[in-house]
Amino acid sequence: MEEEENEEEDMISTGIARWSIDTCSVDTTSSEREKKEPRPKRATGPSDPFAAMLQDVNNQLNSVTQHVGTMATTFSAAVARETTQEDLQQKSRERAISELSRLAFTGSKIVDAATIFAKTLEHMNMMLVLPEILRRDFVLKLLSDERKKQG
Repeated sequence: MEEEENEEEDMISTGIARWSIDTCSVDTTSSEREKKEPRPKRATGPSDPFAAMLQDVNNQLNSVTQHVGTMATTFSAAVARETTQEDLQQKSRERAISELSRLAFTGSKIVDAATIFAKTLEHMNMMLVLPEILRRDFVLKLLSDERKKQG
């Protein structure tokens, strides 16, 4: 009985050894076959619903990624545009205040004119585009009109 078990063990161990040798030889022939004839790629289609679902999720994620990228680009451009506009408005305000000082207005009149300019940017822009000799008269008129509205 023990001899039969030993023989079986010997056969199993040699069988495994043969199997590993056979595997190597099979691998060699299969790799040679692959070099000669490439395997056709498996098409994952409706026959595999899980793969189809994963493909659909992947497509949707790619679409979302593209849309988010487009939105980020648009947002960045809008922020840059807004910043540029704010910078231009700030420079115009500074220029208007400097012009009011240059036209020899006092502190309280500069503050009153700046308040009017803050309410209506067109008045500030108009003052800046008028010829220099008319600017003082324009601001005095704005201040007079504002006092009449309040009075």
